[in-house]
Amino acid sequence: MKTNLRMRCSNCGHWNRVAVAKVFIQPPNPIDPDKVKVLIPMYEPQEVTKCDKCGKVLAEPNDLIKVVRRPKQKSDILL
Repeated sequence: MKTNLRMRCSNCGHWNRVAVAKVFIQPPNPIDPDKVKVLIPMYEPQEVTKCDKCGKVLAEPNDLIKVVRRPKQKSDILL
């Protein structure tokens, strides 16, 4: 499944679009490989993507991208 991700450049903070394919990775299960199957969604970049603003390489085709949630900071929580 092809889609576009928005990734933030760690160097300048500019938001860029990256063409990716969604893939599901099954990690090895050392306990019982036949019983429990877990699939982790990850993204595989289609091409080398550079930041539009500063030119830093954001994604390469041989790297997988895992989307993780940013932990909430105390300043984000309203009391």
